[in-house]
Parts: sequence; C-alpha cells; structure tokens
Amino acid sequence: MALLSSDSPQAAEVKAALDELIASATAGEFDILERIYHDDMRIYMFGADGAVQFNDKSGFIKHVTESTEAAVEPNNWAKYHSIEANESEGHVVISRKVNLTGSEQIVTLSIDFVLEDGRWQILREVIRV
Repeated sequence: MALLSSDSPQAAEVKAALDELIASATAGEFDILERIYHDDMRIYMFGADGAVQFNDKSGFIKHVTESTEAAVEPNNWAKYHSIEANESEGHVVISRKVNLTGSEQIVTLSIDFVLEDGRWQILREVIRV
C-alpha cells in the first residue's frame, strides 16, 4: 500500500468530492449520497455521553436526509484539518457544523475514501459529536 500524501493530485480530488457532497446535501440535493457513499459504508457516531451508534449506507442516507430537511437552515461550514490520498485510498479529518442529533453543533469526522468505479466513495466515517 502506498503512503497517503497531502500533496498528491488525489488529495485534491478527495477534497473536491467532499466539497461537492457538502454543497449538494446542504442544498437538499440528496442524489449525491447514493453515488458517494460506498455500498459497504459503515458509520460510527460517538455521542457526548460516550454511546456509539452504528449505521450503514441506507440508514445513514435516511438519517442525513431527515436531519437536513428538518434543519431550519442547513449549514455548509467546514474546517479541513487533514486531507491525504494515494492512487486508491483517501483520508480526511474535518470539523462541520451539522444537525445530526436534533440541534446544531460542531462535530469532527474522520472519513476514509476508496477509489472504485471511477469515483471517490466514502467507505467509513467516524463521527465525534
């Protein structure tokens, strides 16, 4: 496995894919979720109380859609902490203002990408609320 690099052209591609996801989802364009979420995607959401919630692609698409539609004003704010990639894998650490639990808050995400079928797809998200 090649090392991930923040200077690679693939790192810029991964960032562009995540930027598109954020812009589309906050605009209520949820078709992107089917394309960018890998069929085997797993979500691990750690709550402030230490509880862990697990989700898969279909469950998380439903969760994102419902929470975004319920938000008074969906927020596209994002702070990238790290973006790295190689020819087939990528990793992003990002903070976002989101409403995943009924109130807007800043969450930190560790997101693993894989390049399959000619596009970057999210394989795993670890979310700290």
